[in-house]
Amino acid sequence: MTEDELLYAVLDDKIRECENNNYLSNTNFLDIYQQSKAIQYLQKFHTKHVLYGGFEESERRIVIFLPDYADDEFLFECEDLPIVPLRIDKDNFSTLSHRDYLGAIMGLGIKREMLGDILIDAKGCTTAAVKSVAKYLCENLISVGRGTVHTHILESFNTVKTEEKFETKRCFVSSMRADSVVSSCFNLSRSEAVRRITAGEVYINGIQITKIDYKIPFDSKVVVRGKGKVLITENDGITKKGRQTFTIKKYI
Repeated sequence: MTEDELLYAVLDDKIRECENNNYLSNTNFLDIYQQSKAIQYLQKFHTKHVLYGGFEESERRIVIFLPDYADDEFLFECEDLPIVPLRIDKDNFSTLSHRDYLGAIMGLGIKREMLGDILIDAKGCTTAAVKSVAKYLCENLISVGRGTVHTHILESFNTVKTEEKFETKRCFVSSMRADSVVSSCFNLSRSEAVRRITAGEVYINGIQITKIDYKIPFDSKVVVRGKGKVLITENDGITKKGRQTFTIKKYI
């Protein structure tokens, strides 16, 4: 089976699990490519489902299937969420990176699909973890790199303060075609933008696109793998020379 077929099989299994148990079921964490495939695949089913990563603007998310009696409010009032916020506090002497934390966790035998985003700050990091591995990490993740750490589960995701840094930029394009917008937003040559789009590296509002003439709506989130993400926030109108202008927030 291909990776896509394996993903579809997991989704089918979780749909049946939700229907049979009349309760929540969920996948493990999916990356942006897998989320795009899941969104498109699930359009053929009449299921209640949400993508959830714990944090605002999470990049890695799980798919949660909801029974008929449940709604989105039920999910966030539920005390039995399948993922929990995990805090890793470092010592005062270590300088640790995303790679350090991820390497230490995976070194304990934890697969990447069991973890969501890893948010770094001056005192350590916070991540989202599938509940089944969180307790194990609390007991066994005691060092990262050459430094010592203290790992514990936080009360809820609501207690996690995320500060996303971004810069604003005004863009000028001939049209809202994907190749033109991606080139302008990410400071790429037009040929490089075309290459990345056709290679499947560009996502608009979570959906992978491969056509360079795809028209990008305003208020869209645009992600280019390896280059980051931007949010188109303002339609600034047309210039006297007929060029479209818009404002973006580029996440740092």
